[in-house]
Amino acid sequence: MVKGILSKLPWAAMLLFVSSCLLLPIKAQWGPAYLYWILLAGPVLFVPWGLGLLTEQWPTQQLMITRLLPFSGLTLVAAFCLPSGGIAAGLAGLWLLTVIGIGLWAVRRFRELPLAGLLAVLFLGIAAAWAFADRWGWQPLGFDPLIVLLTAIHFHYAGFALALMTALLPKSSLQATLSKGLVIGVGGVAVGITSTQLQGPVWLELTAVTLMVLIGWGVAVLQWYEARNVRGMGSKVLLRAGSVALFCGLLLALLYGWRFAHQWPWLTIPWMYATHGVLNSVGFTLLTFMGRSMKEV
Repeated sequence: MVKGILSKLPWAAMLLFVSSCLLLPIKAQWGPAYLYWILLAGPVLFVPWGLGLLTEQWPTQQLMITRLLPFSGLTLVAAFCLPSGGIAAGLAGLWLLTVIGIGLWAVRRFRELPLAGLLAVLFLGIAAAWAFADRWGWQPLGFDPLIVLLTAIHFHYAGFALALMTALLPKSSLQATLSKGLVIGVGGVAVGITSTQLQGPVWLELTAVTLMVLIGWGVAVLQWYEARNVRGMGSKVLLRAGSVALFCGLLLALLYGWRFAHQWPWLTIPWMYATHGVLNSVGFTLLTFMGRSMKEV
């Protein structure tokens, strides 16, 4: 059993991720070094791992994704080892092209992939585009460079990972509703934050964040109850721990979204990426992916 579990975990991707972190500059450009580790865990570790779970019905594609995609993610690692500019943007562009290729594959499988699975690929493309903008040194709509970086991170977890985990939940009417809700929730948050940046009405962001949090909580609850039917205590504990991490991370997002109505001095952007960001990545994503990898044994 242990051998079966180990065979399903992407050890090559894990080793690549750990080694790639050692290549990063000690003094990061826009924030603490661990922000970059969280970002690069996406293309090098979580993207191949998650897509591998999604494509288990196609063993050939699954093998290619889990074995080759982590090495493609190293182009983004190389981009973050350089100052922002043309060369760094070119390397980030290679990862963006890889993601576009994944998108074309998803389009060809349009009728076979669940809606949330297609959304996961779409959100991955948005994440890659914002990472490309960061390496180019471009601040769309005048967003602060740190916000550009955080947006790239956000779409790897609150976008790609959340949608992919929704796709892997047992099929039900609620799961289908949550999948459709992700379109409005994630899109609404993007529109709301952009509106706030352009001095638009703050209620738009507040409403969108509240809706997105409710959708995410729905995913957390479904995953919690799914764990009841899972064989193996390890998988059950990991899935439920992932649900708790998602619930707590979204609670912080809700409090931050309501900052216009209620002021919490401690709820700053640095505090958010140190807690909300870690809960979404090391908490929800890592724990859930491990739980699902063990669940199949």
